[in-house]
Formats: sequence, C-alpha cells, structure tokens
Amino acid sequence: MSKQQARTIPPERTREHLEKRHADLAARVEALDSRLSLTPTEELELHQLKKEKLWTKDALRSYD
Repeated sequence: MSKQQARTIPPERTREHLEKRHADLAARVEALDSRLSLTPTEELELHQLKKEKLWTKDALRSYD
C-alpha cells in the first residue's frame, strides 16, 4: 500500500464528519440567534459560524 492510499479517508467518513460539523454549527448558531442581544464578540462569532456553516453545507453538496 502506498503512502497516498494509506492517507485516503473514505468518502462516507468525510461526509459523516461534515454532517456532524454542520449540525454542531447549526446548534451554536441557533443558541446565539435565540438571545435578545449579543456582545460585539458574540456577533463576530455568529457571523463566522454562519460562514463556516455555509461552507460545510457546500462541501456536503459535493457528495450528492
């Protein structure tokens, strides 16, 4: 087995990882969105989480 083959992650494992990551991000976004007000740091975190959630969703689409 070559080094490249040894490092290859099965697509189903990658998809499972992305699905779990997307769910974790969605839960954190929902928690922040449900608050009445956010600190500037929390607003920045929310913005970054939403971007990462979208990136993860796009990555998941490549498995469809």
